[in-house]
Amino acid sequence: MTKRTFIITGGNSGLGFQCAKNIALQSPDNCVIIASRNAEKSERAVEIIISEIKNSDIHAITLDLSSLQSVREFVVKYAERNFPPLYGVVCNAISSGGNATKDGFDMTFGTGHLGHFLLVNLLLKNFDGGRIIFVSSDQHNPPVFIAKLHYTDALEYAYPNKKNHNTRYSFTKLCNIYCAYELSKKLKAKTARKITVNAFNPGFMADTGLAKPKNTAEKLVQKIAPLIARFLGTLSSAKISGNILAELLVNERYEGITGKYFDREKEIKSSRLSYNQENAGNLWLRSIEFTKLQANESIFSK
Repeated sequence: MTKRTFIITGGNSGLGFQCAKNIALQSPDNCVIIASRNAEKSERAVEIIISEIKNSDIHAITLDLSSLQSVREFVVKYAERNFPPLYGVVCNAISSGGNATKDGFDMTFGTGHLGHFLLVNLLLKNFDGGRIIFVSSDQHNPPVFIAKLHYTDALEYAYPNKKNHNTRYSFTKLCNIYCAYELSKKLKAKTARKITVNAFNPGFMADTGLAKPKNTAEKLVQKIAPLIARFLGTLSSAKISGNILAELLVNERYEGITGKYFDREKEIKSSRLSYNQENAGNLWLRSIEFTKLQANESIFSK
């Protein structure tokens, strides 16, 4: 094998950490970059992986997805370090803490979608071939008794809005799928680069540190959620799903598969709403507008 680089956002804990560790374990030729906001936690994660796996090619570069400037700075720092060729990117991190990003966007939408949209587009020029995975969720299609999700325009969720508070996570995870499908389509139609792009649902991982409940109802939901997930067959863990996510990035059996949705290791259909191409196109154009992505920063003409 030849040396190759993998970037995992939110790789200092939970699903991202387990994915990073499994990629490092797969081959000593795999260079892993943990891209997270908390530099101290990221450095600690690097130390743990190196001590456990004996692969010293593990690195941390600070990335705050709630700041578009930080995303651009990350890409510059990455380029300066002269890493092996880029082969994989995992868009995993998301934040619901705080009301707005540093650029004024809704925190969940801004970190979970916009930050990753800009990051991937800025990194595409570094790819020849490889794989990109957007970590979504089965909550991109929430049960009707929880919420009814719709899409009219990305503007509706782009900025802090109390009306959308209960559905912003599901909307962001829907956007992750739109972005995966649209990027896959554009790469095939407009370039000769052999880059695959897919969306991944890790299942319900109760061990990844759920948000602190704000009231009795939320406490009850968190208590019974694992039981419901077990009944529905969606219960998993960071260790199990992190291993599967790493396999999607490195295993030859997934070579050439693109524009798909994986529920852990199984390729399935995502929600009906997620295949709306008009919505995906709207999100792409709005994301260019929101992130101020310039023509000279993108490998696409539009």
